[in-house]
Amino acid sequence: MNSILLSGGRIIDPAHGIDEIGDVLIQDGIIAQRGGEISPPKNAKIYNLAGKVITPGLIDIQVHLREPGREDKETLETGLKSALCGGITSVVSMPNTTPITDSQSPVEFQIKRAKELNLANLFPSGAITKGQKGEMLSEMWEMKNSGIVAVTDDGVDVQNEGILEKAMLYAKTHGLVLMSHCQNEDMSGNGVMHEGAVSTRLALPGISAEAEDMGVFKNLILAEKTGCRLHLLHNSTKNAVELIAMFQKRGVLVTAETCPQYFCLTDEICNGYNTFAKMYPPIRSKEHQKAVIEGLKNGTISVISTDHAPHLHSEKLRSFLEATWGSVGLETSFAAGYTYLVKAGHLSLSQLVEKMTINPAKVIGIQRGTLEKGAVADISVFDLDIKWTAKVSEMQTKGKNCVFEGMEFFGKPIHVFVAGEEKLEKILSY
Repeated sequence: MNSILLSGGRIIDPAHGIDEIGDVLIQDGIIAQRGGEISPPKNAKIYNLAGKVITPGLIDIQVHLREPGREDKETLETGLKSALCGGITSVVSMPNTTPITDSQSPVEFQIKRAKELNLANLFPSGAITKGQKGEMLSEMWEMKNSGIVAVTDDGVDVQNEGILEKAMLYAKTHGLVLMSHCQNEDMSGNGVMHEGAVSTRLALPGISAEAEDMGVFKNLILAEKTGCRLHLLHNSTKNAVELIAMFQKRGVLVTAETCPQYFCLTDEICNGYNTFAKMYPPIRSKEHQKAVIEGLKNGTISVISTDHAPHLHSEKLRSFLEATWGSVGLETSFAAGYTYLVKAGHLSLSQLVEKMTINPAKVIGIQRGTLEKGAVADISVFDLDIKWTAKVSEMQTKGKNCVFEGMEFFGKPIHVFVAGEEKLEKILSY
């Protein structure tokens, strides 16, 4: 029997309210024991982790991996390696591949390739509509049978409410969560950043907070009518947080997430026409940043994801109007949360881990995100005392667009196990 003992670390398992010093025993890829002092079996490999933090492997449910079709930006291999270097053991891939993941073949390709790579766990999502055009429903049932865990047109909001209502009904019928990017395109127009004082000073067309709010409200109303399980992606506005809280109290089956760029940064980062800060939805003003943090604190926002969006360096070295949207974020997400939420006093470490493990696992319905006995041994070990500077040149991702470039963070994974196999050591030794 292959045995590994993680000894003397601070075990944080929010799924069971655990925050204590102790040991974790892994046997044949499964957690055999957790907590207290465990006598190591003969020939067990022992990791002495005094002063370190042991958590379930992190889960990111919004990741753009680009393969198939745009392997120049990212591949499944580079993206999954990047995830592991951030302590992330499971990712949900977005369907904006080439071709769009709206049928069985792209789903089956991604799952097969991820198994061959044997890195982090990959859970594909499928598009809501064919080609993400918002006109015809995708092959949801067939894709579910092939392995998708959610449907989303992420990057595009379904603008036709009739189509969206039908999509929610189909998703409910097939037991799928519908993950929605919320944006009123008529109101967004040709905007490229948050509409406010900074956009005025830079003479750039803005995207109002209300454009996102309208999309959120539409999705909530239809979820209430249909009974669909709805997950709202990358929320960034004050009214969105308040609307979600209101509908949660009304019993609507809605969960919500945000991303580090929306609680770490404000639109001031766009000064100097910094195209690395061009996001969709845009990074908002201080008022909205405070509301997002409050939503994280009170539980309205229960998930932190990255919206990891790798692009070529040349695609960001354009004018702000022409540059592509998004930033890579897999290798900075935990550190950003720890530095800007935990060390800043907004969340406890357990609350942060909860929003990056068991909560996203529940959203997509996978058996991950816990350190309980009998669980698959997806485990991350963090050293919270490591102080480091984000440098995209040192990351595993192919993407050369990191909004956090040059920023200092605390906390890095030092060991990452997937089904009991240490993956980080192998990646860093290549």
